[in-house]
Amino acid sequence: MELFMIVFFMFYFVCTITPIFGQALILTVLIRSKLLRDSDNSYLLVGMLIGEFLICCATLWQFAMAFIDPFTVDPFFMKGQCLLMEAPNIAGMVISQIITLSLAIDRMNSLRNQMAYYQKNHLKSSMYWWGAAGLLGIATAAMPQIANDIGTVIHCTDPTWPTWFRRYWMGFSIIVSTAVLLAYLLVIVFSRKKNGISGKNEDSRANERRIVREKLITKTVMRVLAVYVLFWGLPSLVYNVTVIFNVSLGSSFGMFMMLGSVLCSSGNIILLLMREDIRAGAKSLFGCKQKGPYMKNSVSAQKGSVNTIRVIPHVD
Repeated sequence: MELFMIVFFMFYFVCTITPIFGQALILTVLIRSKLLRDSDNSYLLVGMLIGEFLICCATLWQFAMAFIDPFTVDPFFMKGQCLLMEAPNIAGMVISQIITLSLAIDRMNSLRNQMAYYQKNHLKSSMYWWGAAGLLGIATAAMPQIANDIGTVIHCTDPTWPTWFRRYWMGFSIIVSTAVLLAYLLVIVFSRKKNGISGKNEDSRANERRIVREKLITKTVMRVLAVYVLFWGLPSLVYNVTVIFNVSLGSSFGMFMMLGSVLCSSGNIILLLMREDIRAGAKSLFGCKQKGPYMKNSVSAQKGSVNTIRVIPHVD
């Protein structure tokens, strides 16, 4: 059993560190490439990377606390430990989920009305999403910490969270999850509707390209939905059931939720690197030669891809 725990924590540590380097890599690619900076949803991707970075850092801190500095009984220092552990994690989850929703809506709008979409000021729109995600993330992260100051119980992990906050998180997860799932499904609907209309006036070769593009969009969305449901939907469902019946699964469930968070962050990095434009930018960053013009590949990949990411909640 001791050997299993050692292997588990080593795996845990690697899964926590890996997304941080991946996020730094992709953020560097986005900043270096003017094409990516001017693309449709790169601004939103930056917000998502920031949210996931907060999650990984908070998880890394919790991981370190298990070995370095066990909880002290002094209320002041205990509140400080809880602040460093939970506040970035909660804020990161909220930011990631709101930006996930914005990415889904962005892709949906790009198919629903292309003319209006490409005339839109994407930086201005992204700033609205950043503001909403940031304010809601900070407000949500502050709730347990405020409860620590006005109450007698120090709320550090989910089993000690006040009931009202657990219900608030349940409502947040249900609303956001439903909106994200609907937006992703509408991406498929609008894609097929658009391709069905344009296909009537196209020759056979153009029609074949249209079918390939439609299949690519559908496949991408289904991959994202599978990851979203597996790493966010199912854990959220279990968590919401515990809230409804006012029970707690203890620290073991929280540990696996934390592992799911970092695994999902790693998965998001892989999904992003599957985009041809970001992959080409990463190769260029390391001095690898590109096959064919990078500009052409990046434009076609950006317009043909569905950029959708998600993050799971961490409750321990």
